[in-house]
Amino acid sequence: MLARAQELPGYMPASEPLVEQFIQREGQLRTYKRHSLIYSAGDPATQVFLISSGEVKLSRYTPEGRELTLDHLSADAIFGETEVLLGKKRESQAVARTELIVNSVDRETLLASLETDPKLCLWLSQQMAVRQARMESRLESLLFKSANGKVSQVLLKLAEQHGRKNGNGIMIDYPITHQEIGNLIATTRETVSYAFMEFRQLGLISTRQRKTIVHDVEGLRQIALA
Repeated sequence: MLARAQELPGYMPASEPLVEQFIQREGQLRTYKRHSLIYSAGDPATQVFLISSGEVKLSRYTPEGRELTLDHLSADAIFGETEVLLGKKRESQAVARTELIVNSVDRETLLASLETDPKLCLWLSQQMAVRQARMESRLESLLFKSANGKVSQVLLKLAEQHGRKNGNGIMIDYPITHQEIGNLIATTRETVSYAFMEFRQLGLISTRQRKTIVHDVEGLRQIALA
């Protein structure tokens, strides 16, 4: 179940045998179709989830109805644990970004196991710390970078995580729309599209069959650092 490596930076693998045994013993396998809602803001937090395969999008909505993407998670990532540990209702929503298989564990089972299993407790703490560090890094970039800088940073991260070298550069083999990028960096789809147009005019990127090819990594990096 835990064979495929996580693709997000700083991931702490669920490599402890006791953790894997716990999930296999206590978890209930669930499948979700693409775009299925796993839970919504305001729902009771009764379970935690570990992704076996597929991707999950965590997001919130502003009072004006604007979606803000908190994270994209893939195999071996845990989610839904914060509200479970705090005994609060869900503060965000989780949606299957792709066809999804997860293992879910009831709140009572998790809390009882944390009291008796220090390795499980340590692993969960590491998972939460990694996510917090990633969110703090994103928040810093949202506060201090220009719109083009934020878009270029997303492209660089996607190229690093999902890029395939070809004769023209690095093809980002990851389906993501301008709207989804905008939701990640708290800006509009139009702003992202304008940044893509500028990058194409500068020869930094090109697009082909809805995929982005990065031709000048260093050029994007300079924009991201500006």
